[in-house]
Amino acid sequence: MILILQVFYSVFSGLLLGYAIPNEHLKFGCAALALFCLIPYYFAIKSCRNYKEAYLCGFLQAGSTHLYSSYWLANFKDFAALTLGASALGTAIIGASLALFLYFPYSANSDTSKELKNKDRYKLFDSTSFKILYFACVYTLYEWCKSCGFLGYPWGTISTAIYNWNIVMQIASFTGTYGITFVFALTNALFAEGLEEAANLPDLKKIEKNKLFDLKITASLTGILFLVILIHGGYWELKKLKPQKLLTTIAVQKNIDPWDITTDAQSITISQQLTENQLKELDKLQKEAHLIVWSEGSLSYSFPAANSHYSRNPKDRPLIKFIKENKVPLVAGGSYTKDKKNKIYYNSAIVFDQKGNFRGVYGKNHLVPIAEAIPGMEYPKLKNFMNKVIGISNGWTPGDQYVLFDIPAMYQPNRSLAAVKNINLNLTANEEEKIENQRASVKIATPICYDDAFPDIMRPLYLNGAELFVNLTNDSWSNKKSSEYQHFVVSSYRTIEYRTPMIRVCNGGYTVVLDPKAKVLKDLPLFTADSFWYNVPVYSRMPTIYSKLGNWLPWTIFILFLLYFLKVFKDKKIIKF
Repeated sequence: MILILQVFYSVFSGLLLGYAIPNEHLKFGCAALALFCLIPYYFAIKSCRNYKEAYLCGFLQAGSTHLYSSYWLANFKDFAALTLGASALGTAIIGASLALFLYFPYSANSDTSKELKNKDRYKLFDSTSFKILYFACVYTLYEWCKSCGFLGYPWGTISTAIYNWNIVMQIASFTGTYGITFVFALTNALFAEGLEEAANLPDLKKIEKNKLFDLKITASLTGILFLVILIHGGYWELKKLKPQKLLTTIAVQKNIDPWDITTDAQSITISQQLTENQLKELDKLQKEAHLIVWSEGSLSYSFPAANSHYSRNPKDRPLIKFIKENKVPLVAGGSYTKDKKNKIYYNSAIVFDQKGNFRGVYGKNHLVPIAEAIPGMEYPKLKNFMNKVIGISNGWTPGDQYVLFDIPAMYQPNRSLAAVKNINLNLTANEEEKIENQRASVKIATPICYDDAFPDIMRPLYLNGAELFVNLTNDSWSNKKSSEYQHFVVSSYRTIEYRTPMIRVCNGGYTVVLDPKAKVLKDLPLFTADSFWYNVPVYSRMPTIYSKLGNWLPWTIFILFLLYFLKVFKDKKIIKF
């Protein structure tokens, strides 16, 4: 009976978390549910009698969260067994492994660990306060483990459920998303212990005074922590940000079937038409565009050789001619051949200047495991096997550089000259006018799709001088709203972590402009062929604690975690299965 309840609690917790995350019913999920979704899982772990049961609970909770929130991975053409099946299994195994550590504080109460019951038991480590804090720490490590590295998948996390609580999100500039995970996991554990204690209220004899004291102390500290977060978020909510420069950008969402590789000319023609719609609008307003952005995979032929092809194609209006006529730089998703002999190809952002010249390329750094890159594909035997079994003959090569591009822009009108440059204010009127008429420039970074989900990719781009993130994405293969909004929410944290605005231009959505608080300034509806222009505000760079220290919080937790187990092993505590 206990095992049945453990299974139920674990799966139920996973489903609750999955529903808290953006889904087909709730556009941006349910932040309030994130305060309670881990309570059943906490009870499941606490009721385990051995490590095998704990492993099962962790496997089911992590696996059910992944399957419920990311089921759209099955739509990745013929690779559902890999994209959904393999990712679900990997996530479940990570969750199960961390569940072994979640169970550790309760192992002394199990029948198989009686040897841990002795007079040297640490009072602190047995306290309710410690168990609540320990749960929050280990769960934070779990989300960190599943979100980093080549196989990292930062979807299905607590932070992705919090977008509707923008004021809480702002703490990411200090702690990254892991601060949110920690606080919400802490709250869940506190509520769980509180509910258990509340159940004993009718029988006062069952109430442990020490436990009640622990709960009061932990509740007070958690309340203070939330208060600090709200004060910090409130400060940023009220803070007026003044742009230094404006980059008038045309974003094009062409909404083309991503699997149809025969429609290169059609894709470009549609993108050109949508671009011209906005150019005409700007012309009516006597404004000029500074940048045109097309989504990931907009150009099918590989550069630099494709430069010749696009000077003649599409037949009706060649791409290079189109750029020259409009005299506006273009960033478009395409491919780049670095070494044809060794089959080194990049999934890239291709940049053209206003004269139609191919000016540079950024190669996607973090490739999607299995879908875009398979470890070991450089070995002929594995390559032949994968080609025979699932039809994969080559994958992309990860980019090896963090590239920025300078895009001509304009200074914010009526700005203070001293705020723009360190200049001598003792200038003549003619000198001031010359400075006013100088063309500004904006350093943009162009992360491709999955790149914007990983701080380890975005942080070097920011530290190297990026003033604006321009993300090119193609998630439309999922055919699900939840997929588009989940990716958007994951990427939105980068704007807060680095206090840097972002433009996301997607094939089917969610195409959007975000300010440094992750607030939407302009967007397009999903799965429609549409476009917009927007004066994207660019601000003076605002270095944050997170931009300077990176993932300091999970690393700190990990060090404390190691110190705790060193204490356990030093005292010769024995753990048995």
